[in-house]
Amino acid sequence: MRLKTLVAAIQVHDDLAKAVLLTARSIASYDAVIHVVSAWPTVNPVAGFGSEIGALAGPLTQEAVAANREAREADERALKAFAAGLVPNARVHMLDGEPGGAVTDYAKKAGADLIIAGSHQKGFWGSLLSGAASRDLVRDAPCGVLLVTKPFADKVLREVI
Repeated sequence: MRLKTLVAAIQVHDDLAKAVLLTARSIASYDAVIHVVSAWPTVNPVAGFGSEIGALAGPLTQEAVAANREAREADERALKAFAAGLVPNARVHMLDGEPGGAVTDYAKKAGADLIIAGSHQKGFWGSLLSGAASRDLVRDAPCGVLLVTKPFADKVLREVI
């Protein structure tokens, strides 16, 4: 099977991001489309931030909403610059929502053949306390999922040097 539509899901400042993009680039067919995506937690103006950031005690101020919007825009610019340096022809998108669900929904719409994402393998307690986007991704993905772990990322990065 030729992999023609790949979704590389990263957090731009994560230490696995570069290896995820290099992996996607190396396994894509010559005419493949690589989508580089990241997810930004949604903000509920009444209840506070989503579970990824932590709930607030009351309604958000206009300043907090503006600061969140500015941070999202800065992260999106960083995502586009980072992706351009490693996968120049990628289609880059900042998604809104929980990472697992947002990436899964995007992959369905894009008709993805494979999702490539980083996984820090936190173990049971780490996943329980911080959520497990990679677990959600594997469970709900409309296609295959390749998880780039720290040891695999180290191997990928050694081969590039």
